[in-house]
Amino acid sequence: MRRVIFHIDEMEKWQLALNNANNMIDYANEEVIMLVNGPAISGLTKTSEVSDRLRHVLKKEVKIKACLVSLTSKGLSQSELVEGIETVPSGVVYLSDQQHHGASYIKP
Repeated sequence: MRRVIFHIDEMEKWQLALNNANNMIDYANEEVIMLVNGPAISGLTKTSEVSDRLRHVLKKEVKIKACLVSLTSKGLSQSELVEGIETVPSGVVYLSDQQHHGASYIKP
């Protein structure tokens, strides 16, 4: 199975990114990962406007990875994230590693 990684770093891109991830899960046989860093990291909290949609894609086995550097810079803790979201030490390092190992990169 191929892997595709969606990179979200802008809050205003959340709806588009979630639509894209849903389409990828529904219409393609791909492992879907969403890597979140920068200002978009605030969208991963339990109280964000997209939290229900995040829970929905997590149930569809989309993997969501949060950049720990971005969380720290925004003053957010892992306990504030929607359940099921994992952290990675550095989003850019994770992205580079995933691409090196064959993941397709999509930036909505």
